[in-house]
Amino acid sequence: MKKKIWKLALAAALAMPAMVMPVDAEAIVKSPFTDVSKNSLYVEIVHEMRDQQILSGYENGEFRPAEVISRKHAAALVNRAVKLPATKPFVLFKDVSTENAFFNDVKKLQQAGIFEPDAKGNLYPNQPITRAEMAKVLTIAFDLKVKVELDFMDVPKDHPASNYIRALYSNGITTGDFGFYNPDKSVTRVHYSVILHRLIHMNDPVDPAERIRGQFARVSEQQLGEPDQVALAMLSMLSQKITHDPYDYLITDITNKGYTDASMYWAGHSFGQLAKENIRYLERFAVKGSEQEAILDRWLKGDFSKIKDEFFTLKAIGDPDFFNCAVCEQKFAINIRTKRAEEVFVRTLYGEEGVQRHQQQWGTKGK
Repeated sequence: MKKKIWKLALAAALAMPAMVMPVDAEAIVKSPFTDVSKNSLYVEIVHEMRDQQILSGYENGEFRPAEVISRKHAAALVNRAVKLPATKPFVLFKDVSTENAFFNDVKKLQQAGIFEPDAKGNLYPNQPITRAEMAKVLTIAFDLKVKVELDFMDVPKDHPASNYIRALYSNGITTGDFGFYNPDKSVTRVHYSVILHRLIHMNDPVDPAERIRGQFARVSEQQLGEPDQVALAMLSMLSQKITHDPYDYLITDITNKGYTDASMYWAGHSFGQLAKENIRYLERFAVKGSEQEAILDRWLKGDFSKIKDEFFTLKAIGDPDFFNCAVCEQKFAINIRTKRAEEVFVRTLYGEEGVQRHQQQWGTKGK
């Protein structure tokens, strides 16, 4: 069902960064947790974090990935992962005594301006941390900046955690669930670990043969083994250049329905910028000698002269049942965005870093 939603979303918008399936994880991981399968998407991440003494399991050898994580445990993981500056005077929580095993972790987050006592002076350390609270903890701890002004549909701008959630979202650290963030939902141990791992490694060097970090957030390497998924990923990139709207229409313009087209996109990193790193990444999965490989090769050379035809070719591969190709030209009339409209598209979805990448790679600066 979600695969179909992914296809519909891509067609309409003309989608957590995905975790890579481990390769021979059993040979890599030593003394694995008993309840973390070698085929799990998060097997390497969890054990790497364990080996770095950021997280730990239980005495019986379990990790319990689906168990919700409490506020005190969330504090401990962050305090082990990053050096927090003390920006606030120390305030003792009434329900976290100096005898509490997590007292120092809680103290560090309180002095960093992350944890604050409620009206009664309590923290409720044993309560599960929510996704909104997680966003605040991690955004402040890692000093994240908002890169693009995009929001989830269930996080209004006046939500207390709006800016923190937007920071995670715009940096490609979280992608939510098909346009929703579920801010009040509790966070599991594995989800918190994966998000924290992404933050720890967000500034690591990126191999240009791999995807740009945080992009194609809803398609894994395993899925890209299917030709239709490669085509859908290519279509998502192509939306940077072509539109069903007038060629000079800006994604930030308010439509006659009262909203902007930018609201149709879950986040820029979910779709994948039309950048050389992303093109090279998809070339790894395109079948040799296929039309998809030929299209990617043309794009890599900066040849976008056939993008209208390429759109329909990719549509036929990615979702052949979506429309009747005998009338597809009439049903899917498309225009090529102007250079200005394309740059506004890039800035809106990928921020200033995306604009710099676009200008440097395609030589559009000053044009």
